[in-house]
Amino acid sequence: MSKGFYARLRDDRGDDDALAACVERVVNQLQDTSTSNDRPGMLLGKIQSGKTRGFVGVIARAFDREFDIAVILTKGTKTLSAQTVARLTNDFRQFIDEDEFLVFDIKQPPGKLTKSEQRRKLVIVSKKQADNLRRLLQFFDTDYPDLKRKNILLVDDEADLASIRFVPSKDGNDIEQGKIAEQIDSLRRMVARLAYLQVTATPYSLYLQPDDYTEESYVFKPKKPAFTQILPIHSGYVGGDDYFIPHDRNDPRSYLFIPVPSSEQDALRKPDQRRIRENLVLESPNTVNLVRAIVTFILAVCIRRWQQEDSGERKKKYAMVIHNNTQTKAHAWQYQIIEWVIKAIETAALNSPNTLNPIFDAAYADLATSIKADKGRIPSSEQALKMFTEALQGQDVVMETVNKDNDVMALLDEKAELKLRTPFNIFVGGSILDRGITIPNLISFYYGRNPKTMQADTVLQHSRMYGNRDRRDLAVTRFLTSQKVFNRLYTINEFENALREAFENGSHDRGVVFIQSDSKRKVRPCAPNKVLLSNVVAIKANGFYLPTGFDTIGGRAMTKTQQELEALIPKEAINKKNFVEIQLGQVVKILDLIEKTLEIPTDDFEWDAMKGLIDYYSDVRDPKDGKVQFLAETGRRLDRYASGDKSGLSILGTGLRELITATGRTKPAFILLQQEGSKELHWSGGQKFWWPILAAPSSVEPCVFATKVAKTS
Repeated sequence: MSKGFYARLRDDRGDDDALAACVERVVNQLQDTSTSNDRPGMLLGKIQSGKTRGFVGVIARAFDREFDIAVILTKGTKTLSAQTVARLTNDFRQFIDEDEFLVFDIKQPPGKLTKSEQRRKLVIVSKKQADNLRRLLQFFDTDYPDLKRKNILLVDDEADLASIRFVPSKDGNDIEQGKIAEQIDSLRRMVARLAYLQVTATPYSLYLQPDDYTEESYVFKPKKPAFTQILPIHSGYVGGDDYFIPHDRNDPRSYLFIPVPSSEQDALRKPDQRRIRENLVLESPNTVNLVRAIVTFILAVCIRRWQQEDSGERKKKYAMVIHNNTQTKAHAWQYQIIEWVIKAIETAALNSPNTLNPIFDAAYADLATSIKADKGRIPSSEQALKMFTEALQGQDVVMETVNKDNDVMALLDEKAELKLRTPFNIFVGGSILDRGITIPNLISFYYGRNPKTMQADTVLQHSRMYGNRDRRDLAVTRFLTSQKVFNRLYTINEFENALREAFENGSHDRGVVFIQSDSKRKVRPCAPNKVLLSNVVAIKANGFYLPTGFDTIGGRAMTKTQQELEALIPKEAINKKNFVEIQLGQVVKILDLIEKTLEIPTDDFEWDAMKGLIDYYSDVRDPKDGKVQFLAETGRRLDRYASGDKSGLSILGTGLRELITATGRTKPAFILLQQEGSKELHWSGGQKFWWPILAAPSSVEPCVFATKVAKTS
């Protein structure tokens, strides 16, 4: 007996046991469970974690069973739709060549299907766009009505807010059924049987659909999928926790992030030779980090290929992405600047090494530090400079622009990934780079997108540095963006982790709390569909919330405020390493005073969120007495330059961390750490100050505090 489709596909791809088991579970549940647009099955992965590989396996296994047709919905870009067809054609090549499968885009069918073609397994790709879906309905209803009797698997790829059923109507007053969801319902009513599978890394849409939500309810329970299967994450996956969870300095991941001034990224947005000139491109303050990124990338590739040759491995090609704008004019300007940079460093290497040496030496020292943390080998500086110079002289650094003005399909290889032509590939682009295009061996990402509103699902799609990466490449990988954008990405990663954890451990059955403060600063419920995902504070059980990256005031105002705080802070709570209980009102007074002493960059911290979360945990969730567990510790000496750990773990220290995260704590914990704020430690105020930290109870639903919400009529 011949092998089934998935068995052959698995042999061809080498799927491991965990993925094969996941595929089998999904197909079993698609057969045994009734699914719909309201209650889909869900395959939950992470950004760039192999979700396409997972659902391709599901399609093959479903075709082994009762299913005859798979319809795949992709995001609404021609590039991604074409890429999906190319990827499916590549994966199903053996079945297509044997006339067992037919794969096509609904807007580009292969002519009128013959009877024999209609008997094959059909894989149809459609953009999530009204015209494409109308064409899909016509395909079944008018063109080939006999196919309506077939069993159909609908795969909603990248199911996120584009798939949401409820959207604001044009007059802004009502909620109407989304057109896409309506068309999917029409297809389901039209055919004999349709199973619906959402494939997503951003499950927010389930939380943002107002179904039975009431304004009096704090806990919002999302529409529950018919089933949820977690896609296994392979060992080579690199994701948000690698980039945004703080790591010790002996971990190479602690060197990934390089802050870039917003002024530099702004100078790259439109042509202006008063800010950036060809003859000064290596010295301009508006190109310092771009130059650093390019030099470090070229050197990093040289070092990795040296390491690979040294250990007898195949030498790889690598990629760098510059994603600073969506406008094509900006891409042309950035391309021009990169040409200037490469020409300048090539000329310097040949004619004036003294000009190049400081830039090269800084890049070498930077990479040497992270490679040492990774316990890797590195060539000598002289060897590295020779390889670096040869790469430039050989003109091996290739640049490509990836935007709507280009034929992006021409830049893709047979796997529908960006083609790496040489060892050194620099891609400059905009939105097209967001939409699922896989960029292999990406080790440098210069990111300057900074919209006023950062939607979480969209920003995560920008994260092209995520994915299946050789973890040894992390030692030479760099992510360059502004501190402000990094902080926002950190917040989005925390939000994503809080919701994902709820899905993975099943606690989403208990719901998620959405709250905000009213005009009197009292906490109240917030309708989840009104949350702006770029303006949230998310906290999970035993999670921390605290200000970071701030500075302090000084002078008489600081002295007076510290005296007022001394009178408010209970003496029995200081340096005892035990909690005492204090009233919520006392905590709020303390926070109001501390707020006057800290200078925090805009949008980096929300005082109302800290107060609102404490209010919710102490009084609303547990309305018995409205008390908070409290402790204080003095004698801390942290340099301001090391104060950016937004997780709070290193700032608390091991002893307090173990005390605070112990299980069984039902009340919020409010912790004050008195810092020696001297100028020697780079604090401007020069005086001691109190640093506040909130720790959520150890067993609570994920809580989302909305700092801003969508306007309503």
